[in-house]
Amino acid sequence: MKHSASVRTIYIATLLAMVSILFSACSTAQPVTASIEEIKVAINENRWVFIAERSDPPIGRSTQLSLGYEVRCSGDTAVFNLPYSGTMQGPARFPDGKGPLDFTSLKFTISKVEKSPGKWLVSLKPRDVSDVLSANFIFFENGKASLDVILSNRTPMDFFGRIEPLR
Repeated sequence: MKHSASVRTIYIATLLAMVSILFSACSTAQPVTASIEEIKVAINENRWVFIAERSDPPIGRSTQLSLGYEVRCSGDTAVFNLPYSGTMQGPARFPDGKGPLDFTSLKFTISKVEKSPGKWLVSLKPRDVSDVLSANFIFFENGKASLDVILSNRTPMDFFGRIEPLR
């Protein structure tokens, strides 16, 4: 009798855990996807946000990123909020506790080339941030995106994620 009760308890606990997982999976918010036309307009008008979902340093392992890591381009302002996990080859110049990829640029050049239908290469070069030489994005019409950041005194960093129009 005792054996039957413990098997029943395990069965019920397992069933409850599976139902809980099912409900949490169904309630997870999916990112809003933009149309191809909205993405094209956002790229042309420099009004987009790159949302980083994974970082890939040249040394070490890829890391899934939590929400909040992004690059926002809003016409005349580029705001970088990305983690850095590479290696440094020169002196650290961040006394305020921010990392090398946590800055706002008000003076930058941006170039865009549609490499093939549905694929854009966007290069952003900050002129008021000495440690970042360039941020090279690849945007796809399906919303996928990648970023390669070249720094002056540190190893480069790659990021993968998605692009969304800045709303």
